[in-house]
Amino acid sequence: MRRIYTLICTLFLINNLYSQQLATFARTDKKWMLINLEQEKIFNHEFDFIYSPQFEYFAQPNIKSIIHLPSGNYFKIHVSGRYGYLDRNGNFLFPPINNKIGDLKNGHAILEEKIGFNYINKDGKRITDKRLLNANDFSNNYALVQYKSTWYFMDSIGRFLSSKGYKKANSFEKGFARVKEKSGWGVINTKGEYIIEPKYQHLNEISENTMAFLEYGFWGFINIKEDTISNAKFDRIRNFKNGMAAVKERRKWGFINKNGELIVECKYDKIRDFSEGFAVLFEDDVIEIVDTIGKIIGSYNYDDIRKCKEGALRFQKDDLWGFLKNDGSLIIDPKYWDSEDFSEGYARVMENYKWFFLNKEGINEFNMYFDEAKDFHKGFARIKIGEKWGLINTNGEFVIQPRYRNISNVFTIE
Repeated sequence: MRRIYTLICTLFLINNLYSQQLATFARTDKKWMLINLEQEKIFNHEFDFIYSPQFEYFAQPNIKSIIHLPSGNYFKIHVSGRYGYLDRNGNFLFPPINNKIGDLKNGHAILEEKIGFNYINKDGKRITDKRLLNANDFSNNYALVQYKSTWYFMDSIGRFLSSKGYKKANSFEKGFARVKEKSGWGVINTKGEYIIEPKYQHLNEISENTMAFLEYGFWGFINIKEDTISNAKFDRIRNFKNGMAAVKERRKWGFINKNGELIVECKYDKIRDFSEGFAVLFEDDVIEIVDTIGKIIGSYNYDDIRKCKEGALRFQKDDLWGFLKNDGSLIIDPKYWDSEDFSEGYARVMENYKWFFLNKEGINEFNMYFDEAKDFHKGFARIKIGEKWGLINTNGEFVIQPRYRNISNVFTIE
């Protein structure tokens, strides 16, 4: 029986592996097309523009067709005033429509009607006959909507979680939603039950099972998991990260833990939140690195130190950039004109107007130089030589030679 179970699991993993495909959008002289890493077209559609955070979009008369990066393995498109979705084979989920639509998330997308909003599913069908004044993406099986000036949570077939609405609300996150009644802000679960009574002036988003609250002009926090509430005594409080939250008291910053204990004294002019167990503190002309027990790892007279990423902290001294290890020791001298944080084992730096990648020892092991480069993502980095873009892998090998006018990050299609 155990062998049969193991065989089934193995077959499932193999099927899942082969059903996935790495892809990128590449731009020729005229159009964007979807290709695999062998540079074969995945489908025949071509577009004037790809809508992505990587590229700025300016409405221009010659841009008549737009495709978005995939959301839920479907591509939203906008062609000549009509909207629709393509699957991984380039087939339409339903005939394109005139109404604007949002990204397809959890099987539904926001639909902009002539008056108000609705939702459309993968079959192209609307899910409610209510005229919604506002609509948000589905999260935890519910969408936050405004109906007749009141806010509700609606499920995938148009039913409200509760007939009782709210003055204001935020979408569900991790099974909880912040809502406001006349008495103040509180928190409900996906059954519509209050787990935090509506009595606070303000509530921040949930972070590491905690939530900061504002009461009588001061900030405290609620530990949802432990069902404890701290005293409201701080001028400001940020979200918890790595078990620590930045707090401000008498115009100075420090850190507290989830027991409400002050681990780093409120004496700093500026601080960067904890990342990978370390935070950066600024006091006058001195910058310090601290760990989660409040131990100072090192003090420096640098211009700047950034957050810890992949065990290293990027710093600037005399307008040049270098890197520190998370124990405070120097690993890369400050000699680069520009730099970015480590990503997938490599940091990109710029010197003499050329970009290249350093490993954790500060070595340009690829011995390659580029006119422009982007961080590694899913094992590949976008690079530019002259006016053409391509891709390299983490071995420093060209996966796609620089031959395109532009290219997107690599992503997975399932």
